[in-house]
Amino acid sequence: MIYNIVLANPANNITIIVLDYIDKEDYSNIANRMLKNSKFGAEQVGFVKKPIMDGELRLEMMGSEFCGNALRSFGMMVAKNNEIEKGVVTVEITGSDKALNVEVDNINKSAKAEVPLPKGIEYIRIDELLEFPVVMFEGIYHAIVEGIEANEENFSYIKNSVMKSYNIEALGVMFFDRERHFITPVVYVRQTDTTIFEGSCGSGTIATALYLSDSYKDSVFKCSINQPGGIIDSEIYKSEGRVTKLVIGGKVELSEII
Repeated sequence: MIYNIVLANPANNITIIVLDYIDKEDYSNIANRMLKNSKFGAEQVGFVKKPIMDGELRLEMMGSEFCGNALRSFGMMVAKNNEIEKGVVTVEITGSDKALNVEVDNINKSAKAEVPLPKGIEYIRIDELLEFPVVMFEGIYHAIVEGIEANEENFSYIKNSVMKSYNIEALGVMFFDRERHFITPVVYVRQTDTTIFEGSCGSGTIATALYLSDSYKDSVFKCSINQPGGIIDSEIYKSEGRVTKLVIGGKVELSEII
């Protein structure tokens, strides 16, 4: 079957947005077929649905995970469809219990979005040498790991250890090189049983920024995180040591309907 799709490119985290109505039970099969199609080179798939809160439209990710890059891309698509060159649109996405605002600039091909606050951050130790924080967002957890190589063996070791402790839809491991301010994002989605070495990761970016902002108590911590596919900007707002707001932004390119 042929579907109407839009390809989004937020820092080379290629995302397929499926415009046709798809039953949720079919997400995994359709997403896996699309991810295997080399002409797309995609890393994730989202499905457009009618809103269930107060957003203009809703995007349901292939494994019900949250995705910051997909959120930004979807907001840009909605704005473009409404002939909004610059402005704010409100959309819904899995992993968020409320509609979220996306600030769109279709002239300069960029979008920024406020993302939900994490449920918490926990440090876990999985052997004598390896201890790291896990930033717990609704819909996806991220482990921030320094000092080890980003490869399949290390990812599997970390994933298997973390998934024993947490029942989650998706897990990202951000292999962090502090000197270069660089992450290599690797994301596992349970429902589709897929592991992707991603070009970039929006929620992984903000998780890394949260980790770096630990010593900031009353300020806005801003940083740009380099990734294999490009750069994503982040802003951490804090008051008396408490995180009050999270924002990610950067370039996004959209295809026409394919």
